[in-house]
Amino acid sequence: MTDSRWTPSPDEEPRIPEVPPMPPLPEPPKVEFERPKLSGGQPSPTFQRNARAISLAFSVGFSLAGPIILGALVGYWLDGRFGTGSLWTLILTLLGMVAGLVQLIRIANKLNQLGQ
Repeated sequence: MTDSRWTPSPDEEPRIPEVPPMPPLPEPPKVEFERPKLSGGQPSPTFQRNARAISLAFSVGFSLAGPIILGALVGYWLDGRFGTGSLWTLILTLLGMVAGLVQLIRIANKLNQLGQ
């Protein structure tokens, strides 16, 4: 029975297949972009106020969930490091909830100020 795999002998140079030359690539097209000009130059004050309110509204989820998740992860790490069961996870998750609610109240106050 013969082995179909080829292995070079120690005194024979390894066979490297020749790669055909790469054809020349065409030049990329020249493209120029010019930003369209807005009439008036500046966005209206109503648009600016609405854009700020929308960005604050979108940040509510992150500012509420972020501290809770961060507190739980740091608490889990501390529990594993000191072998305290789930004590640090519980404490830091609760502190994250408080911090998230405080941040939520701050954002709600900013939204109310923008609405006036």
